[in-house]
Amino acid sequence: MPQRILLVYTKAGGGHYAMAQTLYKLLKELEPDAEVRLFNFFDVGPRWIAQAIQDGYNFAVNKQRWLFTVFQAFYQTRPAIQTFARVLGMRLAPAINEYLEAFQPDKIIYCYPVNHGFRRLPYVRRRKPKTLTVVTDIFSPHLYWFVDPKDQYVVASPEAYSIARRHRVPPENLHYFQTLIDPKFNQPLPQSEAERLRKEWGLEEPYTVLVTGGGAGLKISFKLVRELVKIPGINVVVVCGYNQRLYHQLLGFKEQQGLKNLVLFGFTQQMYELINLADVVVSKAGPATIAEVLSLRKNLIVCDYVWPQEHGNVELIRHEKLGYYIRHPKKIAAKILELKSRPPEQRGLELKNEIVRLAEYILKL
Repeated sequence: MPQRILLVYTKAGGGHYAMAQTLYKLLKELEPDAEVRLFNFFDVGPRWIAQAIQDGYNFAVNKQRWLFTVFQAFYQTRPAIQTFARVLGMRLAPAINEYLEAFQPDKIIYCYPVNHGFRRLPYVRRRKPKTLTVVTDIFSPHLYWFVDPKDQYVVASPEAYSIARRHRVPPENLHYFQTLIDPKFNQPLPQSEAERLRKEWGLEEPYTVLVTGGGAGLKISFKLVRELVKIPGINVVVVCGYNQRLYHQLLGFKEQQGLKNLVLFGFTQQMYELINLADVVVSKAGPATIAEVLSLRKNLIVCDYVWPQEHGNVELIRHEKLGYYIRHPKKIAAKILELKSRPPEQRGLELKNEIVRLAEYILKL
């Protein structure tokens, strides 16, 4: 009988969904007969819950960071996390359990920290499917990932392994797979394809700066672009994500100033290609973005992070000298001018990407 694998995720932060998508693609490639499904458990519950959690998370992180900080301060202990999960589960559990009963997965892979909630569902308690939590915060995962120390966990860095042990997860429940990003980041883009895309996107200058900040774009994007376009001989590529206001603001600026070297993207699936064409990437401290940029040996400037979950990412970059943490647009522009004037630096994580080995491990569970 073909395996039935459920990949659980949410869209409260892009890294969870990206991990689920990558694993889905690899599992289907490795085992075409397996029935693999992506499951955003908020989709089966009341719409207001999805809006409150997913949309609320994205709004707080990108617009009202203090709200997220207050919420995270409350979310620092196991009792607080468990209480919140129980309250949420009262409204979601029946619909989630109904979905599980209909699909009947024999393996549940969590790409979001909800294993402690799913464990109480009647289907999970009765059928006892194999379960595994893939910790998508590569370098500095929060306590909520490890509320249930009895579950099995995948971590992707020595730092995450140490944090899991500090939260009382026993060594036999920890599985170490390095880096965990889309396998295409293992190799650079072929030169012929890179040249084709440079012509297609109008990247005529010899040096390229990529500015990206996830779905909402960077908060300082407009101020930063105004500084970057003053630097001669560079292409400025900005990914605005779903932020239509930022996109149209920059488009108006481009047309008003006649800036041929300013290239704009909304939401795009071509981050691999864009990072390949960049000489330096300016981004927030998302763990996947950091790993992708450094795996392709690009210069990295981090200008923002979400506290507390991304603070460890910034500390790693600074301590290991993997990039730069600079917040002010003028100082970022000055650093880019400095980087442009010196030979390229060979930066990168000394970690191999083991996402394929993880997919193979899941199939053998």
